[in-house]
Amino acid sequence: MSRNQGRRKKSEQSLEIPVTPMLDMAFQLLTFFILTYQPMPAEGQFVMNIMPAAPATDINAQSPETTQANPDVPAALRTLPTTLRAGEGGELGRIILGENDIQGGMDELKQQLDEIFRDPTLPFDQTMIKVDPDLKYAALMQVIDVFSRAFNEAKKEPKLSFAELSPEELAAP
Repeated sequence: MSRNQGRRKKSEQSLEIPVTPMLDMAFQLLTFFILTYQPMPAEGQFVMNIMPAAPATDINAQSPETTQANPDVPAALRTLPTTLRAGEGGELGRIILGENDIQGGMDELKQQLDEIFRDPTLPFDQTMIKVDPDLKYAALMQVIDVFSRAFNEAKKEPKLSFAELSPEELAAP
């Protein structure tokens, strides 16, 4: 009998794994990722209002006090319409700012926006960006970044609205 009891004790013994060091490592990793996370500059620097495909926001909407827009001007006239068309492979092919076709890419867009937002005779304090559905997200984010910087440099709150180009607008040249 003593032989059987000795075998039972060995088979009933369990391997104990210390959990505390594993928990310490998990919390160290969590702390590392929380403390080293750096969001992209464009993630938190602009207010984005997703709107239906309309060229203007609410006409009765009040602008913030920081904006020096004329309250007598309707919101439709304070909205800068912008159209982004996709080129080959979903890259940014064409930028139409108001009625002007921007030829020089992002640098030309930045220059035009600086002129528009700093001109006191132009009432633009918001923009409506109509986007080609085939445009890559990265290209859209580059344009949003240019708009955000232009708004910030003009000391205006970035107000960006987005709409997808309709099939009729896509068919037009």
